[in-house]
Amino acid sequence: MFLENNLKKFKETPESFRQMFGLVGLTVIIILSFMMLNVFFGADDKSAEGSKTEDNNETVVASLPKGRLNFFEGNEGYKLSASEYEAVCKNTRIVVQRAMIGANITDYEAKKLYFDNGNKIDKFSVKWDDSTNKCFAEYIIRALQGTTETITVSGEAKGFLKTSIDTRVYFIKNF
Repeated sequence: MFLENNLKKFKETPESFRQMFGLVGLTVIIILSFMMLNVFFGADDKSAEGSKTEDNNETVVASLPKGRLNFFEGNEGYKLSASEYEAVCKNTRIVVQRAMIGANITDYEAKKLYFDNGNKIDKFSVKWDDSTNKCFAEYIIRALQGTTETITVSGEAKGFLKTSIDTRVYFIKNF
């Protein structure tokens, strides 16, 4: 009886209210589902052997000021020491558009393909090379349609940008 009365009242409410109620209910269900998934499959996937070095690198990077971090003499930004340069490189996973455009200036074909395909980057990576003690950034530009042409642009990452969230490659020297 109680359920029938409430269901009858719900059917008598305006359509817009029922739609809003359904949308809010669906949103709550989705949020609760992701919360449950996070409890069971949490984001803690660090391996035991590499976590000590990664924690040290994260500590070094966290102590650096926000803004430009350079591994060269310059008027703007903070100049990195060799150990800070390595720590920042190992923590960086993103190459910003400014670095890509700067590196493309010396490679006409890469520049043309980059602008022709709507500034689309297929893949990018940042890697530390232990043999040379340098950080290298690389990205692949590919055409969107009609061809399988790709161009790989790589060079030494000499500048980084530290935000409140992460660090990003800001300057690539590829000449």
